[in-house]
Amino acid sequence: MKNLKFIPYEQVGDLIFGMEREIVKEKCGHCLSSCMYGYPVEDRYLDDYGHMHTLCNNKQRLEAIELFPDISTEEFVLEYNGELIYLKKEVDALVQQLEKITDDLTEDEDEEGYSSLKLGLKVYCPEDIVEDVIIHDRYCYEEEQEYIREQGLDIVQG
Repeated sequence: MKNLKFIPYEQVGDLIFGMEREIVKEKCGHCLSSCMYGYPVEDRYLDDYGHMHTLCNNKQRLEAIELFPDISTEEFVLEYNGELIYLKKEVDALVQQLEKITDDLTEDEDEEGYSSLKLGLKVYCPEDIVEDVIIHDRYCYEEEQEYIREQGLDIVQG
């Protein structure tokens, strides 16, 4: 079990958002593979460590961390304000834990996940299995949101 200190928009474990990619790699150990990602332009860096991905912006600064409870042999536990959040593949259990620490957990419109703006956290769980928990900095999705606005692709929320 790996306990990770969690400060929304700032830190997950030893990783601090804005940290240089090379320092992230030193802290995470052996990287299995790397690729470029991004929308609309693939100008960001994804490093795969097997049990997690780190995502860095086009300045090679850490902007998000993805954890994979459904396939990881490691169990991740977020430590947040004295509470422990066990990242497991069971959706209901994770949602109940998150609802204890935030009042803004919402189900996504496509019903394949949950998000919390206060926590800077998204859970992807199609088919009732938590596949992916992404924890991000304040700016991770700004470029994508700007592109969506520019293209007139805004989704009207009611």
